[in-house]
Amino acid sequence: MTNDYPPEWKTFELQQQAYERAGWRCEHCGMEFVPGTTLARYAKRRDGEFMVLTVHHIDGNKANCDWTNLLACCQRCHLHIQGRWQPGGVLPPEWGVPEWVTERGLPYRQVVQHALFEED
Repeated sequence: MTNDYPPEWKTFELQQQAYERAGWRCEHCGMEFVPGTTLARYAKRRDGEFMVLTVHHIDGNKANCDWTNLLACCQRCHLHIQGRWQPGGVLPPEWGVPEWVTERGLPYRQVVQHALFEED
C-alpha cells in the first residue's frame, strides 16, 4: 500500500470538493470558513492569523481519496482527530458519535460505562 498523495491531489480539486461538501465548515466543530477560501470567518490562532480549513485523511492513507475518507476540518480538529481516533477505534466519550462518522459508515466503538450499583 502506498501512502503518497495521488497526482490529482496536487490540483486541489479533491480538497475543493471536500470543502464544498462540508458547506465551508469544519465537519467536527462547525467552525465557519469563507466560501472559496480556506480562511476562517472569525476564529484566529494564537499568533493572530486566521484558522485554516484542511482535509484530513481519516484512515491515515493519503492515497485513499474516496469522499468517505476525506474530512474537511479546521487545523485544531485535524490534529485532534488524527491524534485520538482511527476507524474501528473507541470514540472519545466527549465526542459522542459525530455525524461525520455515521454519514460515512465508519466503524467505531464506544466506551461502555457500567453502573457500580443497581438503582432501585
